[in-house]
Order: sequence, then C-alpha cells, then structure tokens
Amino acid sequence: MWIARRRIVRLGIPPRKIVHALSRLRAELPDELPLSGIRVTALGETIAVKTGSSQWDAITGQLLLDFEVAEIKGEVVFLDTRPGKKEAALHAAEWYDLGEQLMKSDVKGAEQAYRRALELSPEPYYEAYVDLGALLCEDEGRCEDALRVFDQALALFPDDAVLHFNRAVALEGLGRLNDAIQCYERCLELNPSYADAHHNLAILRDSLGDKQGFVRHLSAYRRLSI
Repeated sequence: MWIARRRIVRLGIPPRKIVHALSRLRAELPDELPLSGIRVTALGETIAVKTGSSQWDAITGQLLLDFEVAEIKGEVVFLDTRPGKKEAALHAAEWYDLGEQLMKSDVKGAEQAYRRALELSPEPYYEAYVDLGALLCEDEGRCEDALRVFDQALALFPDDAVLHFNRAVALEGLGRLNDAIQCYERCLELNPSYADAHHNLAILRDSLGDKQGFVRHLSAYRRLSI
C-alpha cells in the first residue's frame, strides 16, 4: 500500500511519527475497506484517521472526539493500495539480487527469489526471466518448467536471440529436436554471430544425419570462436 504523506509533512509533525502512524495504519486496515471512505488528517500533533462518523488516533488506535471541520487545521490525504512504481521496482531488484546470490548454494531459494522479482516488477523483468529459465534448465527434470518461463518471456521480448537460444536448449532437454532446431535457427536470424547457436546446431544436424548442415554450422562456429 502506498500512502500519500507529503502534505502532512508540511504541517511540522515529526517525520518519524508520521512513518510510525502510517505503517501501523497500513498493517491494520482491511483490504476491502473502500478508499473513498478513508481520510487521514492532522489534529495538532495527532495523526487522525476518519471512516464514516468514526475518528481515531492512527498510532494508539484510541477514538477521538468529533471536531468541527473548521477547527481541523490539517490537510486531507487519501490512501492508495497500489504500491509506488519506483518502490516496486526496487523490491523486485532486491529479490533478483538475492536470486543471484543463492544460485549456487540454494537452488530452490534462488527460484523463489526470481519468481518473486517477476511478480513485483512493474515492468517485464528480462534478466529475471533469463536467469530463472536457465536455472530450471540446469535440472533436466524441469525443462518443461523452463520452457514455460521462456515462452512467457518471448511473449514480451519476441525478437531476443538469447531467449530463443535458451528455449532451444530446453526443447533439446525434452527431446524435441526439430523444434529445437527451429529455435536455434530463429536465434541466428536475429543474431548471425551467435557462436553457441551454431555449435549446438552442428551437433543436432550431425545427430540427424545432416552432414552438410553439420559442416556449415561447425565452420561458422569455428570462425566466430577465433
């Protein structure tokens, strides 16, 4: 929940008190409470919350006596349950960083962190998609899960060579070799210099008895790897 508080700060109430009051309010208000029925204002140095005819101290929860509107010197702000975009992006980045730290020591924890980053990010989180899919792909038993992640990412980034390459790797893990070949070829359409795509295509072509394709992609791989 994001709470507008800039106008209360102007009234001279200590910022620590404002943060305390709004944090308590954020934790205690029910989700179904209509935003239009909530007002937060300042009565002297008291931060008051009003819903309908009731009014209480945001810090203590104590009911306050009703005042005439003319006697209230504070300014009214409204509550918004939507998190701020910058705040959400920051939280998503923190979860992504945690995922990177856990990749080698706690695979399950890393997966959860990457998924949390994707949930929180206000914008499509490219790096989280790539790293989560790659993490899942390292476990051959979860190539189907990895494929779902790459499909979701490609719906957002359809012309990204890395995603097509990684999707091809997942398809290989599932034994869908012809589909994998198509993905590698799409990767190379987008980035003809993608050496690893040539390498993997050479191996696949050779396994399928396509000697000409094997030689072509192996030569391209060697040329690009110099």
